[in-house]
Amino acid sequence: MALLVHFDSFIKVKAHLLSLSKGVKEATRDTARTLIARAERLAKSRVRATTRKPDMGKGNYFRSIKSGFLESGGSFTGKLESDSPVAGIIEFGSQPHIIRPRGNKLLFWPGAKYPVKEVKHPGTPAFRVLGDATEEAAAETGKVFESAVKRKFNG
Repeated sequence: MALLVHFDSFIKVKAHLLSLSKGVKEATRDTARTLIARAERLAKSRVRATTRKPDMGKGNYFRSIKSGFLESGGSFTGKLESDSPVAGIIEFGSQPHIIRPRGNKLLFWPGAKYPVKEVKHPGTPAFRVLGDATEEAAAETGKVFESAVKRKFNG
């Protein structure tokens, strides 16, 4: 990529630099929006995938995954989040724990041989759905920014 510019006056230089600055800011905004949207798509595809855990289909957790974009004072912030009650467990896992019924009841589920007073849960591994999706999308920053700059200045 080559850039050749010839100026006859300082006013032209100033105007050109302002135009470049505005274009780079717009390319940066476009890059941030693209990356956060990609992170949301990646997270949802991880949840939906039947070939890897957590293999949760399109249920409540899938529907709770949302991305957002904020612009304030020249800075851009993207967020990927889930407000599902199980999001923390899916993302970070859980330690082994004992599950007990409430009140004076017993636990039973399809396939169990008999009702029990407690179950020793082995814990849940961390699936890092949101974290891995964000990191994978962020790895594309250079390529996405370069594409946005080309669209801005060559388009």
